[in-house]
Amino acid sequence: MIDIIAVVLVLISTFFGAVATLLIKRGTNQHHSVRKLIFTQIFWLGLFIYGVSIIFYFIALKQENLSIIYPLVSSTYIWTTFFSVKFLGEKMNSWKWFALTGIIIGISLIGLGS
Repeated sequence: MIDIIAVVLVLISTFFGAVATLLIKRGTNQHHSVRKLIFTQIFWLGLFIYGVSIIFYFIALKQENLSIIYPLVSSTYIWTTFFSVKFLGEKMNSWKWFALTGIIIGISLIGLGS
């Protein structure tokens, strides 16, 4: 039986990881040099949230098999795509929808196989 708490923890981890990526991307849009970027609050906030993400991931790994947890990490792609569209104004196309559907199907099949 799959540990639901571990699944929830890894999904929280992927959500935070996607938020962290979004923040760092916003920082790179504002500052064109790495030197300026590393002295901004948005960069450090992004790194902090990555750290929180990793802590949730470690706890999930402790509670469940890697073969269950690791495929769920690909849900980061789903979060990141939605955040990119909503907050960065990026465009979706049929290929991106097809790819996201494939990721969701893949995660579901691995879950069912467990």
